[in-house]
Amino acid sequence: MEVFFGLTVPFFAVIGLGYLAGARRLIPPAGIPHLNTFVFYFSMPALIIGALARQPVTVLLDAQFLAAWISAGVLLFALGALGARFAGMKGLASAAISGQASAVGNVGFLALPLVLVAFGPGGIGSVAAALIIDLVVLIPLSIGLIEVSRGGTELSATAQRVARGMVFNPFLVSIVAGVLLSATGIGVPSALEWFVEFLGAAAGPTALFALGLSLAGRRLRGDLPGIALMSLLKLIVHPVVAYFMLSGFGLSAETVAVGTVVAAMPVAGNVFVIAEQYGVGARRVSAAILVSTVIAVVTVALALSFAKGLIGV
Repeated sequence: MEVFFGLTVPFFAVIGLGYLAGARRLIPPAGIPHLNTFVFYFSMPALIIGALARQPVTVLLDAQFLAAWISAGVLLFALGALGARFAGMKGLASAAISGQASAVGNVGFLALPLVLVAFGPGGIGSVAAALIIDLVVLIPLSIGLIEVSRGGTELSATAQRVARGMVFNPFLVSIVAGVLLSATGIGVPSALEWFVEFLGAAAGPTALFALGLSLAGRRLRGDLPGIALMSLLKLIVHPVVAYFMLSGFGLSAETVAVGTVVAAMPVAGNVFVIAEQYGVGARRVSAAILVSTVIAVVTVALALSFAKGLIGV
């Protein structure tokens, strides 16, 4: 177990440094969006493109993995939405946010660099597939339900905004680019290979540091049952369900291992963005992100230990 804590603790230590820098105002809150912009639009896309372009396209477009991940995600979404009522979160909008928080983890900023270190480039295809499902299925599902709860008078306009957001999302664009480079056999042109590798190498540390900065502005406010529900479902139930779903679809041990670790990620920051935009339990979600990220120091190490055991490492 010490080996797995030794692997995960450095990642969370960088998050801690970002938190410390934010709490001490070494970097003011106004600087956080600029750091996120670098990660979101430049370094992380370079990492994704470089990693995917080197993988066989059959690994990247695994229909069984996509089906298993959708099944696990929708089930967790339903559990989070149904549990919201018992946790004191009333209304369809609150249920939608609870469902999204329970099913969508911090894949881009935390799972991607962690899987790359723990499993190597071969695990990136599963991470990319998980990102696709989150971006095109689970997040739009949450937004759609919120719009329905508000009367649904502008559903078509909302659908267009969501579609535009997906099409121009840098993560999704870079995934498509990486898959195309893999499928065509072009790969990363030699003239750009060092540039992509150099820029992509900054993605992990910068993303984790930026995550810590964003956590420094969050406070433990909101109702405890709701926070506990979202954190428990995301950190414990999601990886368990993902393991059984991925295993049930007959995927390889390594793919099951990677998927289980990805499912163990804490609540994603984009859940707060949507909650704040629609005015639905933003403080509760903010607290759940903070709590789940802190607890993930232990739970992710446990998930990684279990996952490595699946492949005999």
